[in-house]
Amino acid sequence: MLAPLRRSSVLRYLALRMPVGIMLILALYTLRDLRLTPWTGVVPAVVALAVAVGLHLKTRNAVVSVLGATAVHVALSTALA
Repeated sequence: MLAPLRRSSVLRYLALRMPVGIMLILALYTLRDLRLTPWTGVVPAVVALAVAVGLHLKTRNAVVSVLGATAVHVALSTALA
């Protein structure tokens, strides 16, 4: 019953591309309400986004990327508040 699905090239493509697509959607959703006026709100978001991209390119692990970027964002937000 599942054999045709396992051989599907579309499902193989989605399995490869979906984690990055989901991370992109989450990043855009996070940045959608970002106000550029107070720099203390912009810096943590931009640095955390850069950390997420860097970690994902290095480790190819979405969990490490999200957790690392979250930790950086919380630390910078707390330090700059």
